[in-house]
Amino acid sequence: MCLQVKHIQELLQAFPERPPAVNQIEIHPFNTQSSIVEICRKNNIVLEAYAPLVRALRFKHPAIAKLASKYNVSAAAVLIKYGLQEGFVVLPKSVTKDRIVDNLASADGWNLEEEEMKTLRNLDEHLVTGKSYFSSEMSVRF
Repeated sequence: MCLQVKHIQELLQAFPERPPAVNQIEIHPFNTQSSIVEICRKNNIVLEAYAPLVRALRFKHPAIAKLASKYNVSAAAVLIKYGLQEGFVVLPKSVTKDRIVDNLASADGWNLEEEEMKTLRNLDEHLVTGKSYFSSEMSVRF
């Protein structure tokens, strides 16, 4: 749905008995969208993370590379694990069989430590890799 905080508030006010079930937003360590995450969690709205791999723009970032090396996984696996541990539905995209297999394996047998999660949360630079469908000025019309 790509709803911003304002849109969620308007929907909750207009339809308190039927809150949105899912909000799909671009979310990853470089765009944590904490205010949207907070309101969604408070209202039991599932967060679906698109572009969780940052479109490969930050695979070589020192924090990502360090964790990938530590856990002997790919940078993509680190980013997927971050999203899963945050409780997001993670939607990595690939057309390459090996990458799809690697993405699936990223959930197996390891977890990021809480300090590592904090480090990743602190990488936020409000990086938007895709098209923004809503401006902050837009209102939901009923």
